Amino acid sequence: MKTIICTIGAALLLALTILSGYQPARAGQAVVGRKHMPIDVARDFNGDALRTIDNQMQSNNWSGYALPKFETKVHYTAAQSTWVVPGAISQGIDSFSSNWVGIGGYCKSAKCRHADAKLIQLGTESDSFAGGGSQYYAWYEMLPAFSIVISTLPVNPGDVMTASLNCAGKCKGKQSWTLAMTDETTGGSWSQTFTYKASKLSAEWIEEAPTGFSGILPLADFGTAIFSFSTANSATANLATGDSVVMFNPSGQNSNVSVPNSTLDGFSACWGFGNTLTPCSPTS
Repeated sequence: MKTIICTIGAALLLALTILSGYQPARAGQAVVGRKHMPIDVARDFNGDALRTIDNQMQSNNWSGYALPKFETKVHYTAAQSTWVVPGAISQGIDSFSSNWVGIGGYCKSAKCRHADAKLIQLGTESDSFAGGGSQYYAWYEMLPAFSIVISTLPVNPGDVMTASLNCAGKCKGKQSWTLAMTDETTGGSWSQTFTYKASKLSAEWIEEAPTGFSGILPLADFGTAIFSFSTANSATANLATGDSVVMFNPSGQNSNVSVPNSTLDGFSACWGFGNTLTPCSPTS
């Protein structure tokens, strides 16, 4: 009888975990119920993508910069960026934030009637929990699969991370992608090669509210996230030629982005709450 009760209790706990969309990271395993999804664009009554008065794309889950092929006329086979892992400040709820660099997952056209379902990416996570405490880890993901924790590369708030992804050769047919990440603060590093058929339709540098089974998760209070030294196709990324994206999370948080820095290869993302974006300035 005790065995039956324990089994039922474990099953109920698993069901509640899945319904809530949260599963703690386990080394080397997928983060169950967690995905870093394509852009979820806010839309007007006609179904067109909403933009701010500064022409920033409005999203429910992304903030940052994207270089899309429909604007640059370029396919993307490599991208890189450096960022500081932000600390997650408690809001009294479970909340989540991700910093990443990736290829794919953005709009296919200026009106963004359709988002690109192909997305290959890697980044770091900064999460805070209602009961206190926080967690930080590195991960990679190739949609439609779930994210995978990089257990051999522990990270901490304040660490400076450099992440890159590169497609070998002409990047056609059976594409070979090398994903790499280095913790510049500790000297730790990770690299692995995968086969993935990417769309190559965009390169992006993003602060994201990841998605669980219950939908887009609350955005953790990350304060200010700083991206720098961004490249696309092995050249300095001119972010001014792409789209800036701001987030209005369904749970009430938001994330603004600054104009590009003086070298046009970096920017700041600034956390806020409510319908008014926090003023955000770039860090050189």
